[in-house]
Amino acid sequence: MLRKIKERIIKFFCSIPLVIVLLGLIIIGSALGSCIPQGLPLAEYSAKYGIARAQLFFLLGLNDVYHAPWFIALLSLLWLSLFTCTLRQLKSWRKSFRSIITHLGLLVILLGALVTGAFGEKGFLMVYEGHSQDVFLGADNKFRNLDFKIYLDDFEIEWYDSASDNKRESRIKDFKSKIVVIDNGKAVAAKIVRVNHPLTYKGFTFLQSSYDKKEYRWTGLEVVRDPGAPFVYSGFFLLNIGIILIFYFRPKRNISEDVVYEEANQ
Repeated sequence: MLRKIKERIIKFFCSIPLVIVLLGLIIIGSALGSCIPQGLPLAEYSAKYGIARAQLFFLLGLNDVYHAPWFIALLSLLWLSLFTCTLRQLKSWRKSFRSIITHLGLLVILLGALVTGAFGEKGFLMVYEGHSQDVFLGADNKFRNLDFKIYLDDFEIEWYDSASDNKRESRIKDFKSKIVVIDNGKAVAAKIVRVNHPLTYKGFTFLQSSYDKKEYRWTGLEVVRDPGAPFVYSGFFLLNIGIILIFYFRPKRNISEDVVYEEANQ
């Protein structure tokens, strides 16, 4: 009885239709996460989409798709499916070790995504020039504390030379923030944060995302903590090793076996 239940469970998780459905739902969820801005405050969603849609986004977790319970559940089911298939291949590991390594790489990548989804953080931090801040607004519209402070020493906007005074907003070349990290009352790190040049400290990454467009007195930083990143990098390493073994180190076929096979089919 238990053996039959075990076989049914294994058959269910190893079924191709299940994998196709899970991948399809994950792709749809990822597409929604790409189309809908992530991690913004409720007020910004309301201004852009209306209060009804904004509340629906928060209800369904579309404001933070990759940390939403339903998205994590989909990734967990896909991980279980791949893990079950990998266990089945272990019985004949000598013949399929290249495929097993590839599967292990995918498992580690998915594990990294699950770790980030469950324990990662994303939000928005606003700090005025000459002031420090240790609180940011999370993607769930709740305030979260840092155990260190972000001090904005200076905020600067670069303009194109051809920009006129009344059209400067559309001719911005770059905007950057001189950030100082204060931990236990001491300045422990400093960096000029600009687009695609973030600051990372204690697992938190601060990216330049917005600024005060009226008086240029404050800067807005996107806050990201991604604890699953090391798993993802390790998984891609294993995945590449497996793919290289599959395509470039194929086992040599036994000539005698080929002759028997050809004679049997004549």
